[in-house]
Amino acid sequence: MSVTGEEGGPPAEPVWSPPGRRSLRDRLPARGSVARVLGVVAACYLTALLVLNLSTTSMYSGFINRIFPHVGTGSTLDQSSIDTAWQTIQQNYVIRDVPGAKGTTGAEQGIVQILHDTYNDRFSAYLSAQQYQELNSTLGGRRDGSIGIALSEGCGGGSACASGQAPTTAVIQDVLVNQPADRAGLKNGDILVAVGGTTLASLGSDETTRIDKASPLIRGAVGTSVSLTVQRRSNRLTVTVTRANLTIPSVYSQAFGHVLYMQVTGFDTDTGAAARTQLQNGIAAGATSVILDLRENGGGYVSAAQSLVSEFVQPTATQKNVVVRRGRLTAGGGPSSAQEVVSDAIQPGGVALTESMVVLVNGDSASAAEITAAALHDYHRAMVVGEKTFGKGSVQVDFPLPDGTDLHLTVERWYGPNGESIEGSGVTPDRTVTLPQVEARFRLDTQSPPAAGDAQLQAALSALGA
Repeated sequence: MSVTGEEGGPPAEPVWSPPGRRSLRDRLPARGSVARVLGVVAACYLTALLVLNLSTTSMYSGFINRIFPHVGTGSTLDQSSIDTAWQTIQQNYVIRDVPGAKGTTGAEQGIVQILHDTYNDRFSAYLSAQQYQELNSTLGGRRDGSIGIALSEGCGGGSACASGQAPTTAVIQDVLVNQPADRAGLKNGDILVAVGGTTLASLGSDETTRIDKASPLIRGAVGTSVSLTVQRRSNRLTVTVTRANLTIPSVYSQAFGHVLYMQVTGFDTDTGAAARTQLQNGIAAGATSVILDLRENGGGYVSAAQSLVSEFVQPTATQKNVVVRRGRLTAGGGPSSAQEVVSDAIQPGGVALTESMVVLVNGDSASAAEITAAALHDYHRAMVVGEKTFGKGSVQVDFPLPDGTDLHLTVERWYGPNGESIEGSGVTPDRTVTLPQVEARFRLDTQSPPAAGDAQLQAALSALGA
């Protein structure tokens, strides 16, 4: 089952934070009701402006050009054309008094869509003010007014849906350990039936809509309570949970004999320091090997990846950089066309430079997680085990806009120590081991199945002689 909603806010994904600019992880925002409204009301005029203007030979070109005058050449927007388009909407559209804010949002969204369409940019995004605020909290490991669960779509009995099968249930997943939902007794696999007095069935005709509408009902003011009615096998239960502001670690560890297993869930502001402390403690307790679990890790700050890799790799004349980032490329040019090149050097003083090592990855290991896996692989520091990674070889930065929204913009492409780009191709493991059901993945951050049932973890332990 794939996670489609989260009561603590939408998941987030990787970026780099350059000096003087504040950036956040960049998982693309969910295409919810906001996007649909904007698409219907306002983005259409910008689309017409930018697409129809390309057709100068059409039999309708005269009419088109009167309504949507041509954008001039060069890199400057034709503001008079945009103003004319909006005035035309205000004077002639079937609904009168369309709010100006809708037009502004439509224009901002339309510009980003052009980047997608023209340059195949999967990751630049327009974020609403609420999405930007939620991502801001998420990157710092915070969920405000949360209970610590995620919701996924499921089929009969909460099981995974077969290909082409329409979901019929909302399943509670990722119950965070030692957080309100966990302490109140909610379990992974519980089927959500109602929130307070509102049944999920009343929230929409499909599970995606129901989950989208249920999530804000679960969140709320800190210290207040919310009751969740769930189906657990043959029993129907009502569990009351007190909302809280959650601070969620990004690094967890546990010893398996002489092996220190370390799960990194994201590359947040404190990930480097937390990993260093847990490595020091684990090695002091007798660990001689390390498993670094980056599965389902969507990324985060490049600086955090730089710090983490530096704990395992000694800088030398042939081991210099964790990653090289290149920006301001020409439209058709390769890495050599970059105007801006930044090398993130390996930092001296690592605490786990000689311990044997395995890195676990899967198809949802992305961006900063891939930077880490690629560097440890290219320097022959670790064996990579699992499944091919996501394939996100670019860096995004957030540029807040005056209306409180955010332009989440691709600013660089990154290249591993061997000069490779993993954009679209991912990092290929040294040893491929599949996990038929993602629910079998052992983890420390949430309620988890036993380690013995995790084939990828068992392969890593075997490779380290455990």
